[in-house]
Amino acid sequence: MIDDDRIVGGTQASPNEFPYQISLRRLGSHICGGSIYKSNWIITAAHCTDGTSVGSMSIVAGEHSLSIDSGDEQYSDILSKTEHEAYSSRTQENDICLLRLSSPLSLNTKVNVVRLPAQGAETAAGTNCVVSGWGTTSSGGSTIPDILRKVTVPIVSDATCRDSYGATSITNSMICAGFRLGGADSCQGDSGGPLVDEGTNLLIGVVSWGIGCADPGYYGVYTQVSYFHNWVVGMAG
Repeated sequence: MIDDDRIVGGTQASPNEFPYQISLRRLGSHICGGSIYKSNWIITAAHCTDGTSVGSMSIVAGEHSLSIDSGDEQYSDILSKTEHEAYSSRTQENDICLLRLSSPLSLNTKVNVVRLPAQGAETAAGTNCVVSGWGTTSSGGSTIPDILRKVTVPIVSDATCRDSYGATSITNSMICAGFRLGGADSCQGDSGGPLVDEGTNLLIGVVSWGIGCADPGYYGVYTQVSYFHNWVVGMAG
């Protein structure tokens, strides 16, 4: 089962621990995560927005609890979406999308941008990264948690990941993270959300797809942001 919505084995985040994290809503309900690139631009996954009208989507920044309003939240509708022109819903290749906000966010300590790695920058296998989101906490689960969650996962080499998924499934536009024995991963509802290097705080990946969630032998697959640095800058500055 490929969960293309795609935290398991994680813990609750502290309020405002991830000021770049947003909740992407469809008709008011959480569907995916995303990251603040600029005050008026969000990076998410193309599979989150594919087939969904701009008018039905909105974002919430500064969110911690989905049900309780803390006063830190900022809301915006979506002005436009730009899914990568070579995105494939079949292979999940080029699974990245830029959302332009109708009203710019006010950046502060609780709502802030994430930095991107340079074009072509490599993240070494074993690098610890943190993924955050409101995704389900079990494979196949349908109930999403109310509080933002996080889990730390190591980057795995392309070769190791291809051993799991097959040589052609993992392309240069993807990067994998997780444990061979499973137990920690992103899951349904985390899709589009950030995978960030714990050391540099750079946005390494966008939650994309995987088989199951935290299943032994299968890693989480992410859109490799360094592969798309120039594309993002070309579209959003």
